[in-house]
Amino acid sequence: MLDLDNLNDKKYNNLLCINDQEILNIEKKLFSFSLDKNYNYASCIINSENTLPKINIDFSSLKLYFKDIISDKNNEDILIKELFSINNFYSSLTSNINLEKTSTIGDQSIIYYLFHIMNYILFYILLNPNVIINKSTSEIYLTFFSNYYTIKNAAELYINRKIIKDSNYLINNNNQLIEEYYELANYKDIFEEIVKKCNNLLAIILNSIGYPKNNEEKNSDIKIDEKMMYLFEKFVLVFNIFHSINEKYNIIDYKCFYNESLSKNLNLEREFQIYLNNEKILKERENLNEDNKDIKEDEKLEFTLLSYTWLFDPSAKYEIINLFNEDKQINQVSNLNYNGLNDFENMLFLSVLLHSRDFFFKLNIRRDYIIEDTLNEISKYSNKLQNPLKVEFIGEEAEDEGGVRKEFFMLVTRKLFDVNYGMFTYNEKTRLFWFNINSFEAKVKFELIGIVLGLALFNGIILDVKFPMAIYKKLLGIKPCLNDLKEYDPELYNNLYFLINTDDKNLKENLDTTFTVTVDYFGEKKIIPLKPNGENILIDYDNKNEYVDLYVNWFFNESINEFYVSFEKGFYRVFDKKLSKILSPQELELIICGTQKLDFNELKKSVKYEDYNEDSITVKYFWQIVMEFNEEEKKKFLFFVTGCDRAPIDGLGSLPFAISRNANVNELPSAHTCFNNLILPDYKNKDLMKKKIQIAINYSEGFGLA
Repeated sequence: MLDLDNLNDKKYNNLLCINDQEILNIEKKLFSFSLDKNYNYASCIINSENTLPKINIDFSSLKLYFKDIISDKNNEDILIKELFSINNFYSSLTSNINLEKTSTIGDQSIIYYLFHIMNYILFYILLNPNVIINKSTSEIYLTFFSNYYTIKNAAELYINRKIIKDSNYLINNNNQLIEEYYELANYKDIFEEIVKKCNNLLAIILNSIGYPKNNEEKNSDIKIDEKMMYLFEKFVLVFNIFHSINEKYNIIDYKCFYNESLSKNLNLEREFQIYLNNEKILKERENLNEDNKDIKEDEKLEFTLLSYTWLFDPSAKYEIINLFNEDKQINQVSNLNYNGLNDFENMLFLSVLLHSRDFFFKLNIRRDYIIEDTLNEISKYSNKLQNPLKVEFIGEEAEDEGGVRKEFFMLVTRKLFDVNYGMFTYNEKTRLFWFNINSFEAKVKFELIGIVLGLALFNGIILDVKFPMAIYKKLLGIKPCLNDLKEYDPELYNNLYFLINTDDKNLKENLDTTFTVTVDYFGEKKIIPLKPNGENILIDYDNKNEYVDLYVNWFFNESINEFYVSFEKGFYRVFDKKLSKILSPQELELIICGTQKLDFNELKKSVKYEDYNEDSITVKYFWQIVMEFNEEEKKKFLFFVTGCDRAPIDGLGSLPFAISRNANVNELPSAHTCFNNLILPDYKNKDLMKKKIQIAINYSEGFGLA
């Protein structure tokens, strides 16, 4: 245990001694925690004279000690004992001082150094595969995580309050806190291991405490260990620290924080109901006057993992979005006032109305006037944009069971994104669209594009829309940067990147370029200044970075602002803006446009056959051929059959797909894209089939074939 002889050892002198003064005064108790006297790593003593001679911590020895313990699985019992000791020390400490309110230098100092010790322990626990949290050990670990989170906040308060008089000491120790706390975050591989371990622990702990799963009955009695649940909440807060670090420093891919078990197994409906109840309590608190405020202040908010949506993969997030949308639809109907109906009758009426034709947002469209009619219908029924969509093409008898709606989206986006329509330009090299800065089209049509994107998202339709990631960043309020230009226009990016990194001191003379942009305006060159008097300011070595910043801002913002503002307005007329906070730009694109991951094995499992079966020789040849396709050929085939070269967010296994027989082997394969239906002639020769399929997918558009 504690090596008391080393308290006066010279190596500990002034380790935590401010102006040569003793620094801690609290009750007459003896607090101690230590690990092994051979390491002499730490000592915290309050002696019988009610003072603390020194707080002595040898951090390098501390690291070494825990590294030795955790590297050997046989030492797990030792680690458990040390955690027990530290948890006890924490309890003793907090029973004597208020972590949030104390202003005593000594009290704050011991908090600060206890945080460092616990920080090292945390890292070693999370990094080492030999540390396994199970039912028998979960409480001691979760208690540690809980104490760690509380001490971390107290240590940060200690720094922020600047209570130490010696400012140099404060600055040095503040830097030390930041440096040591984020020490492992500077190393991608190590940080990724920490996140992986946290995700594994999350799944194990959820299972051990009996947290509700999605296969459990909604109204079944759910028994959760309250103490373990409290400790688990603190563990999630610790995990959230690492997510916050990653958001700030972008160390690893955000997808590393997805918890697969959580995304697949969590009862999202239950979590959503808890979230709604919490929101209701918070809203009621806001509306209370000062005299009645205490009434609701005591009503506790229930813990929900929906407060940490970064844990969920895009499929789970899309389900969360749908839950929000369904709730909004129900609220719209519930707000209608039906006098004379009791609660049961209201509930019955609500159920009937939600499934009635009148509840749908129905578009009646003439094919030849699809844009004009869509705009007119939206203006007439703008209050129904967030209701389920049905489409009817006037003069056609087809009932919209999903296929007509999908065809509508394909036709309207193809029309609006046609470069001859004048709203967007198309980069042939990158195959991406951008706003046409010279467009004469009315702003309401750009608003329509935003509405179409929102409606597609709301109704689960994958759009074949080729925007660069910068658009999805802007929709989420994230400012695009130079790197975003690389995706849309690599040549322009390379020129600006070279300009930033050039060491040419004679840039002004050699470049002879001003702070302007030259654009083509219907055959004429139009010069646009990037700043006041920009046409008279030459780019030089000192102002080149400013020029690039202004150019990037002009390209992504100023040049398209009048069109983009309308586009964004349209999108958020359908999509709830508060939901944008749970998505990354990549996730938003994925939900709207689908995934580029094409697993044809999953497609094969979900296919339905008409006049064929899985043992038909034609079907066997077909699957052999498409499985041998390269990625580009698979994209072309998918576009040919569905009108989009991407899979739904849940993959090709969730795509309704059918293969129907055509007896005429002289014809090419064809497709009903609105139903994802491939019409495959009954070829008996594999080579002939491959040739016919390749002709079909390479020379057909995919819209309205057959």
